[in-house]
Amino acid sequence: MLERSLQMKPAINVNQWLNEGKVNLFHVITGILSLGVITFDGYNLFVYAGVLPLVMKELHITATQAGAIASYTLLGAALGSLVLGSLGDKIGRKNALLWYIALFSVSMFFSGLAKNAILLGVWRFATGLGVGGTLVNVTALVTEYIPAKSRATTVSVIYSGTSIGGIVGALLGIWMFPHYGWRSVLLLGAVPILALPLYIKLLPESPDYLVKRGRLSELRSYLRKARPADSLPDDVELEVSKRTGKSPLRAIFEEGRAFSTVLFWIVWFMNVSVLFGFTIWLPKLIMSRGYSLSTGLSFLLTLSTAAIAGTFLAGFLADRIGTKPTLAAYFLISFCSVALVGFTSNYLYLMILVSLAGACINGAQNCMNSYMPTYYPPSMRSTGTGVCYAVSRLGAVMGPTVVGMLITVNFPYRATLVGLALPSLVATAGILAIQEKYSFARKMEQEPAARQPSVEVA
Repeated sequence: MLERSLQMKPAINVNQWLNEGKVNLFHVITGILSLGVITFDGYNLFVYAGVLPLVMKELHITATQAGAIASYTLLGAALGSLVLGSLGDKIGRKNALLWYIALFSVSMFFSGLAKNAILLGVWRFATGLGVGGTLVNVTALVTEYIPAKSRATTVSVIYSGTSIGGIVGALLGIWMFPHYGWRSVLLLGAVPILALPLYIKLLPESPDYLVKRGRLSELRSYLRKARPADSLPDDVELEVSKRTGKSPLRAIFEEGRAFSTVLFWIVWFMNVSVLFGFTIWLPKLIMSRGYSLSTGLSFLLTLSTAAIAGTFLAGFLADRIGTKPTLAAYFLISFCSVALVGFTSNYLYLMILVSLAGACINGAQNCMNSYMPTYYPPSMRSTGTGVCYAVSRLGAVMGPTVVGMLITVNFPYRATLVGLALPSLVATAGILAIQEKYSFARKMEQEPAARQPSVEVA
């Protein structure tokens, strides 16, 4: 046995090599590019919250119809996560991202040209398809390359781009609505397509995909960039996590993962229903308390700004005290802050509550973006992430739709906010019940970096 082991070629586990590295310029560039994608996604998703009151007026639609159009975007995101997201496991995450960026850019442009509610709904649905596909593949790609010790913070920072996109949308709305109308901010959503050449040149491809395609020299180049101070000989074998040989969709329920997989779906569904229900309708809810559209947009700006601070804090806490206690605390604060918005019209109190809600709802969601994908091995990561995103987007559909219906029938304002906040309590219980002992990330932390029994050799 000893003689056999001495004759073996030297081997490096790619996943361990990347996990044990330190953040450098390569990771920073990859992170900035990913942040850009998520910022574009955030803009495309949340800019509708600002234009919603104006769309209702110009297109002569009810609150229920306006909520339905918002839900079409999120339904598209659900389908994009489920169907398009898993394509990243087959054609490469980078290739998939490039197509999805083009899709949501073109769709946003035509959204700005829509002459009626039907066409607006169609193009917002198409926008959602692109957004859903990008979210899944950005998450999977980043979690593969970012070192394990910095992953929660880094991914949380990257997903603060959702809030940055919301800030940009709110600021442009305040400035552009009086001069150029609501269509102008939708037309600007096509700008990301101009950045495609930059992404083609600088964004790395998934290690797992490169091994499958035999593009080992390209993979070695990325590995050396990830750890420039460490030697990586040309003749070393590159190993990736072993494939199950089964459908990735089936595999996410095996090896003890079934219970936590369903819990991830529930937690995401609940938090996303609060996130989109509250964010999409925030300007309109503020206007119902006697404030102007401009003031409503300022609250949306406050929510998005607080979300960035909450995201940074969530990542910091997750890396130090653990992800589960951080998320549980955030979900509880989310419930309290959203519910209490219904009990005051005072400007200062509303600002404080909206800030807390923005920090905790978004911060929790962005922290989940680094926590959930690493529960699965790389070979099924896009699939596991995509299915979870798809299920959660059904919650995103439900939130705005239900709030729109309640506003249409003049349901009590306080009861509407309390009902909107309740899913956060369910999310708290769900996250505490996650079984971390079956997590791929936990297993990798416990294994040495040497040759593993469950690897695939290239």
